[in-house]
Amino acid sequence: MRNPLQSLPTRIVFFVFAATLLTSLTVTGVSVNFIDSFLRTKINQKFPEILETTIERLDFWYEQRLREVEVFAKSDVLQDNLRALSSGLGSPRHKRARAEVEQYMAYVLDGFSQYASLFVLSNEAEVLLLVGEPLDLPPEIRRDLRATVASRVGDVLALSDGPGQIASAPMKDASNQSLGSLHALIRVSALGEILPHDNAGPSGHISLIGEDGRYLASSEQRPAGETFAGPLHTLGEPVVLEEYTSDSEEWVIGGARVFPRFGWNVVVEQSYGEAFAPVVSAIGRVLLINLAIVLLAGIAAFRIAVPIVRPIDALSDAARRISDGERGVSIPESQSSDEVGVLTRAFSSMTMRLTNNAAELELSHDAVAEANERLRLQNEKLQQVNEVLEQLSITDGLTKLHNHRYFQEALLRESKRADRTSLPLSLILIDIDHFKCWNDRLGHAAGDEILRMLADVMNTTVRETDELARYGGEEFALIAPDTDLEGAMQLAEKVRSEVAATSFFSGPPAERECVTVSIGVAAYQGDRRDLFGRADRALYRAKAGGRDCVVSEANATEQ
Repeated sequence: MRNPLQSLPTRIVFFVFAATLLTSLTVTGVSVNFIDSFLRTKINQKFPEILETTIERLDFWYEQRLREVEVFAKSDVLQDNLRALSSGLGSPRHKRARAEVEQYMAYVLDGFSQYASLFVLSNEAEVLLLVGEPLDLPPEIRRDLRATVASRVGDVLALSDGPGQIASAPMKDASNQSLGSLHALIRVSALGEILPHDNAGPSGHISLIGEDGRYLASSEQRPAGETFAGPLHTLGEPVVLEEYTSDSEEWVIGGARVFPRFGWNVVVEQSYGEAFAPVVSAIGRVLLINLAIVLLAGIAAFRIAVPIVRPIDALSDAARRISDGERGVSIPESQSSDEVGVLTRAFSSMTMRLTNNAAELELSHDAVAEANERLRLQNEKLQQVNEVLEQLSITDGLTKLHNHRYFQEALLRESKRADRTSLPLSLILIDIDHFKCWNDRLGHAAGDEILRMLADVMNTTVRETDELARYGGEEFALIAPDTDLEGAMQLAEKVRSEVAATSFFSGPPAERECVTVSIGVAAYQGDRRDLFGRADRALYRAKAGGRDCVVSEANATEQ
């Protein structure tokens, strides 16, 4: 019996297969190393960008909280009732003041879910009033809070339902005398809603880690008090990617950077398997290519052996016809038990399976096409629903104007456009005069109707390019793009006169009275936070100067 290794076709095929396999393994190794290096370079570029974007969002979020608490502290309700809260305990005036302040603070908590509670401290660091979740503050913490002369956000406090922070703002009267201070307890867990994670992939997430190594907030659900398993960084260190086992026993790749405002670590993590999935995919593709190369090399080897083994020519011809897409190719059955006979019978069986598989693929293709069409229709419906939800999320339910959230986004967008194009930008803040009195006299239902009618009047008065929003309570904000201070003053005066000329009542008790507004105007000078502050000061001057008037930042400075 002849040794199979002594067969020339066998030796040719074996030699070609070995050479091709060695080459394929070499190419696979080089390709995988290159792809792995390329992916690591991309991740080294992506993670620092994600961390930088996250830190910018966090800074802006905290600046918003400071501005909000400052605005709340300047509310007429607090200014008018704060002295009554600290004197005449039990008197009708004290009770009335307490009820009005509690109602205002409850309204604020309803509209700003990131706050757990609001409380007011007197000049002696005593809690005059607290609305929301109870908070037990030791005297030393209250004294530290009251000693603050400027708005700030304090350190993290350990609360029963998670970490919290206190944002503070001083309260002063028109003569700059201290009336106490307003403080808001911020839910640190609310930061998880603004932490971006889309760019980190489906398994990626971003977390805030305190200086003690515990989770403060995360874009994914985390048990309270859980400890971060990865390495932490200090301020000034560059972002270095680390590979480690997470607290969920998953092998991850992550990077960290310090959030300078509080010294926390911002950490972005992604599943190692997901991050390097392209490497696995590339290995599969390279192996498929290598297998194809091996197959072609085997066919070439058989062609070399044709002069020796002529029956292989028939097999090569059949293989060529199948490769060209021809179906139903058949080879005469061979009864021999040698290599050619075995190969002929195996090839015949393969052609039959290919024919059957082709028919099954056609049926599967039709089913996939039908499923894709159904999926496309469902996606269109989902897109329509998402558009409606997005519109509702930026609309004030009472006035149908844009809400506070939309105003913040629009102000950020327009300020960036002004920086980029050097075009003017102005901000107009509008406050209804004596709105509390209207509510007291006519009831809250009538007050709501005044807000709705006022919104309609202003909405028909402003230009299409202007952004009108209800900032909160009886306050409205108007962003005027491509408008300098003079133009904004004219627009504000037009709004004021239209409101004053509108009849908001159809009969007693206010048929001879009219609703008026006070307006503050400021022009953008490169800092949107400063823009809001100057417009707010101008509005304060307008109210202090008799109301029903328009005051610009320049007028406010002169006064």
